[in-house]
Amino acid sequence: MAKTFDTPEREKESSVIKLLAIVGSQREYGNSFLLTKETLKPLKEINYEIIQLAKKEITFCNLCGKCESMECPLEDDFNEILKKLKEADGIIFAYPKYLFKAPTKLLCFLERLDLIHHFRKHPGYSEELRLEQNVSPPLEGKHCCLFVVTDPGENAEECLNLAANEVKSLGMKLILYNSQLGAHATGKFRGEVLRDQKGIEDCRKLVRKLIDSISSKI
Repeated sequence: MAKTFDTPEREKESSVIKLLAIVGSQREYGNSFLLTKETLKPLKEINYEIIQLAKKEITFCNLCGKCESMECPLEDDFNEILKKLKEADGIIFAYPKYLFKAPTKLLCFLERLDLIHHFRKHPGYSEELRLEQNVSPPLEGKHCCLFVVTDPGENAEECLNLAANEVKSLGMKLILYNSQLGAHATGKFRGEVLRDQKGIEDCRKLVRKLIDSISSKI
């Protein structure tokens, strides 16, 4: 069971690192979720939470621009997730490869984040008002990493590139794995990813790098 941010005995330990994993698969409890859960399971010294976008309502941005100075006005689960992203010390984005790209729901979610970042980075009102209202870009400077799951034998580079460009545009610090944009595991049918011990170990090493990077900042 994931150790969540509101675990009572952990609340007093402000130095405990908090990780939030966003699973971008459009299928609940699929290989991306299983990989993330298995990767984080041995980490006893941190708090973490896993959010599956498949269980959340994320609607498309209508470019109203209101997020420049307030919460996104769309009535879905986006603002709740964004609040947790802001509370986290580090973020993991885990997702499967759909043809040559990431799932549409994850791309929609990242687009919503990107538009908030853009509107607040280039506001249409004075810098003084922006600072007064505390509406700075929400995830700028956050440390993050990427996991991708593909069918056996498939290349993950193009799929990683897409998400990497999105998180970099948010001003986030992307942690690399052996010069790669993220870690890669394989599994075609549900549960098969758990057989990929090398992929799981690669993801654990990447998370360790993420934790070390966060620790050096604290």
